Amino acid sequence: MNAAWEAVSRVVDEPAWYWVYDKLAFWPSTYAHAWPGFREPVPSRTWDLSPGDLDRASAEFRLGPYAVEEHQVASIALAAFREVCGPDDWMWALHWQHQSYRIRPHLMSEGARWPVPVFPRADYHLFLAADFSYGTLGHPWERTLCVFGEKLVPAFERLGGGVLPSVLRRDGKPSALAR
Repeated sequence: MNAAWEAVSRVVDEPAWYWVYDKLAFWPSTYAHAWPGFREPVPSRTWDLSPGDLDRASAEFRLGPYAVEEHQVASIALAAFREVCGPDDWMWALHWQHQSYRIRPHLMSEGARWPVPVFPRADYHLFLAADFSYGTLGHPWERTLCVFGEKLVPAFERLGGGVLPSVLRRDGKPSALAR
């Protein structure tokens, strides 16, 4: 493990999980009728990472191809996190029902292994500012990445242009309705 990542105990990460369940109304589910499974903050953008032909109504527990590569999302996220975090700041890296961490984006090297990936492959992954003002929530079954907060959304939009696929929702509303 590199110096950018610090494993934390369940006692230490408890305030972050309380915030996730309380403020985001997080309710994990593999069933499409219950998605997105959390209250998307304002401002937020939720990118659709699935291939264009995914039938969301029948996508429960179905794994398969994505429209973007995991390393591309990691690169965009790292650049965005560095842009919005101060050089000594840290973020929560929460992996639902697994080990949580504090990450210091400015100590992370490009291409390094992420113990908790931003990319939502097979589980929920959340990255949150220490003060909870911005973050990401990756939904493994819906195959989406929600980015929220006044500082982080513009950074992801700019850095992910041409790489991230379509925006599924804006501020929690279907993209076509939120314009």
